[in-house]
Amino acid sequence: MPVITDNIKKTLSESLYLYYSTLKNGDLAVLSTIMTQESYHITLESLGFKRAFKDLEFKELLKNIDSSKEDLHRAEKIISCDLRADSIERNINVADFESNGNDRIILHYNEDGNPKKMYFSSSSRKWKINHKAGRKTS
Repeated sequence: MPVITDNIKKTLSESLYLYYSTLKNGDLAVLSTIMTQESYHITLESLGFKRAFKDLEFKELLKNIDSSKEDLHRAEKIISCDLRADSIERNINVADFESNGNDRIILHYNEDGNPKKMYFSSSSRKWKINHKAGRKTS
């Protein structure tokens, strides 16, 4: 289990706040740098779900983001505009940190008073948001 130092706590907390800031501002270029590629694509799919439900062309675009850079960029542009239009302000408070196997940490926090978790993994000494890091390792 990794030792969770004050420096790691600071890094993960900053990533959490940056995550919400980039969502509010629709800055997906920054969001893609703080997440693993797979987690970023999962996030795009969830952010685009509402639009995909109403817009079949956009739904097809989302299906192809893993295989087509062009479709990825088009989807990012549309989702970014939607996020800026919504511009939701959230109250985020870090609560705790928990090791979850080698090079994995769970950040517990509250979003508008509701308990949440953000999963991180470390690769090459860099921490990134990784939705799949929530899985237990042996």
